[in-house]
Amino acid sequence: MQGNYPGGGGQPPYGAFPQAQQWQPEPKKNRGKLVPLVAVLAVLAVVAGGSIFAYARLSGGDQPAAVLPGNAVGYARIDLNPSAGQKVAALRFLMKFPSAKEKIGLTSDNDDLRQKLFELIKKESGDDLAAVDFDKDVKPWLGDRAGVAAVPGKDGEEPDGIVAVEVKDEGKANAGLDKLFANEKDKPGRAFSNGYVILSDDQPTVDAAVAASKDNPLSENAKFSKDMDALGEQGFVSFWADTKALTLAAGKKLTDEQRAAVPEGSMAAALRFDAQYVELKGIVHGDQSVKVNTSNAGDVVAKLPDTTAGAVAVSDGENLLSTAWTQMEKAGGLNLGELTKNFTAEYGLTLPDDLKTLLGKNFAVVVDKDSADGPKIAARMETDPAKAEAVVGKVKELLSTRTRLNIPIELAKDGSTLVAATDKSYAEQVLKGGNLGQSESFKQAVPDASDAVAVGYVDFAGLSALNEELSSNKDYAALRSAGFSTRSTGDGEADFTLRVVAK
Repeated sequence: MQGNYPGGGGQPPYGAFPQAQQWQPEPKKNRGKLVPLVAVLAVLAVVAGGSIFAYARLSGGDQPAAVLPGNAVGYARIDLNPSAGQKVAALRFLMKFPSAKEKIGLTSDNDDLRQKLFELIKKESGDDLAAVDFDKDVKPWLGDRAGVAAVPGKDGEEPDGIVAVEVKDEGKANAGLDKLFANEKDKPGRAFSNGYVILSDDQPTVDAAVAASKDNPLSENAKFSKDMDALGEQGFVSFWADTKALTLAAGKKLTDEQRAAVPEGSMAAALRFDAQYVELKGIVHGDQSVKVNTSNAGDVVAKLPDTTAGAVAVSDGENLLSTAWTQMEKAGGLNLGELTKNFTAEYGLTLPDDLKTLLGKNFAVVVDKDSADGPKIAARMETDPAKAEAVVGKVKELLSTRTRLNIPIELAKDGSTLVAATDKSYAEQVLKGGNLGQSESFKQAVPDASDAVAVGYVDFAGLSALNEELSSNKDYAALRSAGFSTRSTGDGEADFTLRVVAK
């Protein structure tokens, strides 16, 4: 399997790790499809361009982390056989989306999710799995759980991927895997350990992983255990990453100075399911120099006009930008002020000072549902209104002289807030505020708005009114709202929630 970690390579939502570079390793070689089944087993079931099902209470038995190496820098697991109640709920949720029903072939609450997903992968695999039958070749040995770990590669190479799939019968698993890999030119390594089959690119990698996990399994890694305990219910799918170790393992081109500047950190998240929504809940531990002084972005969004179709807000942006700017200079050994001097001379905007002025104590961007006279968009800035107005004037001048865009910018302000909008009346409406936070759509989508550093919200019905293509999409019509929130839980620490609500 290629050494990429599904879920650990992106930036944590909190932004606590500006030094961590996105991991996009070059492939070692063309290994074909290691095992199309693993695409189902190891990460997510994503259908119809984003419809996700998740969440189940775990049954007994060892998790994949018990048979994967303790030096893993990233990990993802999936429970393939949720309890009956959760399975029914997941199927009912999926069946709200016409494309999901059609693509997976869902017919009732009694469908076998593993079989449906395998058939989907088989269909996408063309001739590679043509001879494989789920009932005969997979179901007799396939267990309930699977996991994948990224472990540091040899001699500074990119991390290796180690897959652990729970099995019910080793003999039948061997026969089934032989058939699954029949068309693979480079057969993956394989070994059995404590009720799991371990798979990777080659046999030496598998043997090393099995040996390492016997004395030092990931489940006994102190950082991993602490994070997963703090996360709580692991849901249908869960993820974990040691962000510093992952960055160092993947960053072959980092200098010694950059390596030393990477802060300790980790993150964990779980995908969970309820009758009405899918939720990604997570925690982040990062650079303790990141300190949050203001955290009322939720209140800012909650007091926006009731006609809001979408909004995003961040608190303490001025302070957080200052910290991030310092961290970037430290990590890269750069003088960003010198690097942005020409930008200032060319465009008249001073970085980061002008941006800090706009972000201020609280900053929000909001879009209104009403588009009869053109899109209504506003930026609400709780900052020094006079300083912010001067920066907005620079932006307005830049747009009029350097582009062909004819975007109107109208202002409204009071003693602590400036609103810049595409419409004068809308600027005044956003400044005055409303009761968005009292709507059921908002409360369902953003349950953790209190004391949030960042909040986002989308009313799907409101957005569909702005876009004819969305309004005619049957899957989109099944969605009600979505939201995210990030809260500071300590210096360099945060939790986050991302939720999508169906009708």
